[in-house]
Amino acid sequence: MKNARTVLGLVGLAVLLPPVIADACGPDSGPEPRFYVVDNPDQPFSHYAAGRLGILRRTFDPPYLAFAFRSMMGIPTTADEQKHLVAGWMDAESRYGPDPSWARDQWTAVRQEVAAFKDLPQVDVNQLVYASNDAYIHGDAFLHAAATARALAKEWKQRPALLKEWGGNQDNVFSKGCTLADPASGIEESLTPREKARRQAERDYQAASMHLYCGKFTEAAEAFQNIASAADSPYRVLAAYLVARTRVREALFSQPDDYYEARKLDEDSLARFTRAEEAIQKVLADPKLREVHGPARRLLSLVRLRLSRDTWRCELFSRVLEKGTGSGLESELAGLSLGVDAEGNAVTCPGLKPRAAELFEWLRLMSASPFEETDAPAAPWPAKAYATAVARWKKSGHQPWLVLALLSARADAPEVPQLLTDAAAVPVESPAGMTLAWRSVQLLRERGQLAEARARLDAIPLELVRDQPSTDNALREERMHLAHGWDEALRNAAQFLVEEFVTAPQQDGRAPMGLSAARATFLESHVPTRRLREWAALPTLTPELRRQLSWAVFARAAVVGDDAMLKAQATTLAETEPKARAELLAIVGRPTAEERQFDARLLIMGLPVVSARLEPARDRLANVSPKLDLTEDLSWYRNGWCVPGPKDLEDPLKTPLPFASPEERADAAAEWKAINEAGSSVAFFSRVALDWAKAHPQDPRSPIALFRAVRSSKRGCGQNTPEAKKAFAYLHKHYGKTEWARKTPYVY
Repeated sequence: MKNARTVLGLVGLAVLLPPVIADACGPDSGPEPRFYVVDNPDQPFSHYAAGRLGILRRTFDPPYLAFAFRSMMGIPTTADEQKHLVAGWMDAESRYGPDPSWARDQWTAVRQEVAAFKDLPQVDVNQLVYASNDAYIHGDAFLHAAATARALAKEWKQRPALLKEWGGNQDNVFSKGCTLADPASGIEESLTPREKARRQAERDYQAASMHLYCGKFTEAAEAFQNIASAADSPYRVLAAYLVARTRVREALFSQPDDYYEARKLDEDSLARFTRAEEAIQKVLADPKLREVHGPARRLLSLVRLRLSRDTWRCELFSRVLEKGTGSGLESELAGLSLGVDAEGNAVTCPGLKPRAAELFEWLRLMSASPFEETDAPAAPWPAKAYATAVARWKKSGHQPWLVLALLSARADAPEVPQLLTDAAAVPVESPAGMTLAWRSVQLLRERGQLAEARARLDAIPLELVRDQPSTDNALREERMHLAHGWDEALRNAAQFLVEEFVTAPQQDGRAPMGLSAARATFLESHVPTRRLREWAALPTLTPELRRQLSWAVFARAAVVGDDAMLKAQATTLAETEPKARAELLAIVGRPTAEERQFDARLLIMGLPVVSARLEPARDRLANVSPKLDLTEDLSWYRNGWCVPGPKDLEDPLKTPLPFASPEERADAAAEWKAINEAGSSVAFFSRVALDWAKAHPQDPRSPIALFRAVRSSKRGCGQNTPEAKKAFAYLHKHYGKTEWARKTPYVY
C-alpha cells in the first residue's frame, strides 16, 4: 500500500487532465515567428531611413537595397524624405496594406473635441468608414481636416455658428454627399472681411473635394484650378497639386477592365494619363510650388508606369539617387524593380548615367529571392558576383562593392585578407559599417583566426544594435561561437523575435526571446543537460523563456536518465511551480534512481505542455501566466514533442564549441543520441509505460502510466502508432476493470 499512498501525491496535478476532448488535432496555426529579417529591414524603420542600416541581407526587396546603396554612396536623406520613407515602408510591410483608419480616428476625435461641433448630428462611425472607403478618401484628407478644425476653432473662437457650418460641410464631404448645403443665414453680416474671405476659401475647398470624391473629375479639376489661381487663398499651393491628383484619379478610375491582364491602355485612357502627366509636370516646373513637388513626383511615378512602363523603370535608377526629392523618393524607390518586361524578358537598361548604371549592376548581383522556409539556406551567389565586386571596389573605392565582395566571398579566397583590412577601416557607425564588421567576424572565424574575430566583434558598440533585433541576433550568433567559456556562450544563445519587437515588446522595451529551429538543434546537439540547467538560471533570459527551458531540462534529464540533474532540477522547479511542487518533491524523495526516473517520466506524461526538446519559435510553455494549465492538451498546439526530420538529426556544425571539454562534448553527443532514439513523446511514453507495467504489474502507477501514454496519442505527434496500440491493448487486458481503462475507450 506504500506505493498506492505515494502515487496519490505524485499524480495529484497531472491526473486532472480530462481524458476525452472532442476537438480536431493539428499544428499550431499562429504565424511563424522570425529571428532574422528577410525582405525588409528591422523595425522601427526610422533607423534605416536615417542611414543606420544594420546588417544588409540580399533577400531585402530592391527598394531597401537601393536605399542602402544610396546611403553607402553618401547621398544625404532629408528629414522630410525620411518621414515619408518610414510611412511608406510601414504601409508596404503592413499585413493588410495601407489603412486610413488611424487618420479617420483623428478626425472623429477632433469632432468630439470642438465644442461647436457637438450640436451637429452624431456621426455614424460605420457609415463614415463605408463612405470613405467607397469614395477612396485617403488618410491625409482626414488628417488635414483634423488640423484645419483645430486651427479654425482658435481663429473662429467667437464665431461658433461659422465653425458649426464648416463642420457640417466637412461631414457632408466625408459622407460622400455631392452637394454643399446653402450658406447659413444670419452670419455674413456680422463677419469681418478677413472672416468672410476665409469662410469662402474653406467653402471653395470643400466643394472641390466633394466633386473629387463624387467622381465629378472635370468639375473638381476646374474648382481646384480656380483656387490655385487665387493669390489670397490659403490653399493655393495645395490646390495646384490637387489639380494633378484629380487628373490622375480620373485616369486610374477610367482604366479598361482588362488593364491588369493586358497591361495596355486604350486610346481614351492614354489621353487621360497624358493629360495627368501634363498637370504633374506643370506643378514640377513651378519653383513656387516646391513644397508639393514631393507628392507630385509620387503621382508621376503612378502615371509613367502606365504610359511607358519599361522606360520609366529604367529612369527610376537615376531618380532614386537624386537629392532633396521629398516624398517622391519613397514612391520612386517603391517602383524600382529588377523583374521582367511585358514580354517576360529580364529588364535591361542601356544608356543609364554612370552612377545609375552602377546601382543597376550592384542590385542585379546583390539581390536574391527570400527563402520559402525558415532557416533555409540562402541561394548561391551569382558566379560573377565576387569577381565583379572585387574589381569594382579596387577601381572605384565605392563601399557598396566592398559590402558585396565580403558577403559573396569564400573564406579561402586569396583577396580576402586585403578585403578584411579595407573593411576594418570603415567606421562601424557608417551605413556600410555594421554589415562589414559582422561579415568580417564570420570570415575570420571561418579562416580559424579566432582571436582576430573576437577583437573585431568586441569593437562593435552594443548600443548600436539594441533596437535592431535581427542585427543583434546575428552578432549574438557570433558571440556564442567565439565565446571563451560556457557563461558567455549561453548568455548569447537565446534570440529575439524580430517580428514582435514593435508589436509585443517586454516591459524593458526588448523583444520577446525564443530559439530558431537551427539554433535549437545546435544547442540540443552541443550542450549537455547540466549546462542547459545553468543557462536556464541566467538572469539575462526573459521569464517566459526561463520557464520553458527549466521544464525542458527536467524532461530531458528524465528521458536520458541523468539522475543528478533530475533531482537538482526537480528541486529548482518546486520553488517556481507551486501547482507541481508536491509531485516534484515526491520525486526527489524517492529512494532509488529507478524510482525517481519513472516518477519523473510519469509526471511529464501528464503534462502535455512540457517537452524534452528545446522547442523553437514561440512555444506554448514560454508563458508565465498563472492561468497556464500544464495538464491541458490543446488542438492546434504542440503537445509533448516530435521527432526531428532526417536533416535535423545531423550535426548542424561540424566543429564543436571550442571551449567545451572532451567530456562535455562526449556527454552532449550521448544525450543527443539518446533523446533522438527515444523518439516522439507518444512512442517514448508508451514504451516506458509498457516496460514498467510488465516489470511491476501490481504497482498502482502502472495503469495510470498506460492511460497517459494512450491519451498522449490523441494530440501528440503521430497517431495510430504501434507503441500506443500496444499500451492500449495491455491496459485493457491486464487492468480492464480499473478507472484508467474506463477512461480510455479509444486509441488514437
